Amino acid sequence: AWGRANGATVYTHWFQPLGANGVRPGLTGQVHNHMFTFGADGKPVYKFDGEMLLKGETDGSSYPNGGLRVTHTAGAFTVLDPNSPIFMRDDTIFIPTAFVGFNGHSLDEKMPLLRAESRMSAEAVRLLGLMGVSTKGVQQNIGLEQEFFLVPRDAYARRPDLQLAGRTVLGRHSPRGQEMCDHYMAAINPVALACLREVQEACFQIGIPIKTRHREVAPGQYEMAPYFGHAPGQIDQNLLVMQMCEEIAAKHGLACLFQEKPFAGINGSGKHNNWSLSTKEGVNLLNARHVTQKLGNPGVFAVMLAAIVRAVDRHGDLLRAAVASPGNDFRLGAMEAPPAIISAYLGEALTTFLDAYRKGEKADYAPQKTVLQTGCDSIDAFEIPAEDRNRTSPFPYTAGMRFEFRAVGSAQNVSMVNTVLATICAESFKEFADKVEGGTDAASVAREALNTHWRVVFNGNGYGAQWP
Repeated sequence: AWGRANGATVYTHWFQPLGANGVRPGLTGQVHNHMFTFGADGKPVYKFDGEMLLKGETDGSSYPNGGLRVTHTAGAFTVLDPNSPIFMRDDTIFIPTAFVGFNGHSLDEKMPLLRAESRMSAEAVRLLGLMGVSTKGVQQNIGLEQEFFLVPRDAYARRPDLQLAGRTVLGRHSPRGQEMCDHYMAAINPVALACLREVQEACFQIGIPIKTRHREVAPGQYEMAPYFGHAPGQIDQNLLVMQMCEEIAAKHGLACLFQEKPFAGINGSGKHNNWSLSTKEGVNLLNARHVTQKLGNPGVFAVMLAAIVRAVDRHGDLLRAAVASPGNDFRLGAMEAPPAIISAYLGEALTTFLDAYRKGEKADYAPQKTVLQTGCDSIDAFEIPAEDRNRTSPFPYTAGMRFEFRAVGSAQNVSMVNTVLATICAESFKEFADKVEGGTDAASVAREALNTHWRVVFNGNGYGAQWP
């Protein structure tokens, strides 16, 4: 009724086939079906029931799947994902779904994410329960900072390498690039601004809250970012934003480039995966003050941080593999992006707290804002956060409430990235819970993990000689 009232006559089960990762940004799977047939009298008869909403059947053999489905055993199904809202574009209702084969194997990017998050939630609930905290579940929340280039479409049309490979493979450097540092956050080019405004408006119309737009460091480079939200829905929205950027850019005589390193000699593009864990009741488990106020157990924060530090150290190879691609590997470690070796930045205050905690010393994490004097009469002194920013770290703790996985590439579907984060955290939470059930208190388990995996903490300059 909602769709028909707004002019919809078509529906599609919308999914993320495996071929979406690294083939073309914003690629999704969709088959459009009309919601009506024609009766014997030639008049349209509308039919759209619950079964059509919840499940569809399609070919599972024509996407990359490692042989899980082949032409003579091709059955696959799309199943409604309730984590991501249904939306409407033009005359079509889009129903976000997961894509599974006849034998239950995942054939897409989304189902592994949902399975990993379910396991992570179960192990986190178990661990929290052993610390006296009751919750219905734990979920990943993310906010994605999407970077891209906008270039004149007529110039793009003259570069087959840019069209076919996503990057220039011959030619000479521009006589002037980003040497003057005059592009970052500068006034937006009017043609690009008209494009970005239309993208934002199109996003608002279907419920995607794009909050931020600005110029980036390189010439012709831009960034857009939404509000935080639950990972599955945010990933769906990001894929749709990428598609709309490509479509709307063409209307403005521009080409939108998502490949991580389209031009030599200037910065490439990333997609920062700001990541946190929260209970289903809305408690951010990476916010010490929130945990203490809402759960009444400040020890939970240290235990969760210890489990994450362990996960990042033990499975840095998986995190690195999750962001590996030909485009992104040209960008990582090139003085414009984090090093390709995974480490975690915790900042001075959190490092001091966890260092004392792991040594068994009494410690409280209560970062205090400091007052910055401006040195002029017209602008008063103002408060600033306790921690500085470290833009050279692949996985820094920021804003007192989240980690920012900065090594992610701009063209990526970040389902795999967040699948890995959920999986490695699930393993850490399980190990912690097993030991607590075995008779060791949670604080001792956390201290042991921090002492074992402290090597992954690096607060220095990832571009400097001090980087190991």
